[in-house]
Amino acid sequence: MIRVKNPQDFWAGILFVIFGGAALWIGRVYAFGTLSKMGPGYLPAVLSWTLLGIGGVLIVRALAVGGPAIERSQVKPQLFILAAIVVFALAIERLGLALAVMLVAITAGLASRDMRWVEAIALGVGLAVLCVVLFVHLLGQPFSVWAF
Repeated sequence: MIRVKNPQDFWAGILFVIFGGAALWIGRVYAFGTLSKMGPGYLPAVLSWTLLGIGGVLIVRALAVGGPAIERSQVKPQLFILAAIVVFALAIERLGLALAVMLVAITAGLASRDMRWVEAIALGVGLAVLCVVLFVHLLGQPFSVWAF
């Protein structure tokens, strides 16, 4: 009987295999091409096979090397991360890039038990400045910095 010694790696490997297999199945309709003349299906196929390989290695490793059990899932952090994504989607056009990014950092920070408001606000301001400089000024993306 095969015994799984590392459940975390085993189930991570299963997920990699599922996603790699699904990507291969979805991308089967694209022309693969050759190495010198790559078709639209070349990169998806290579990445899919890479996912399958990583998944296979993780599964084999999980059968050979011991590791920690899967911890019980915590719902609160997951909900705050999901809320941060929704906040960004709702705020980017209404409030602009800078405020949307700051709200995302603060909302995501609420997922932590050890959240400190000063650090979350500082992170939000830093990320907002970085995003505005990168996306608006350097890349020329048509985001409004402040929408009001």
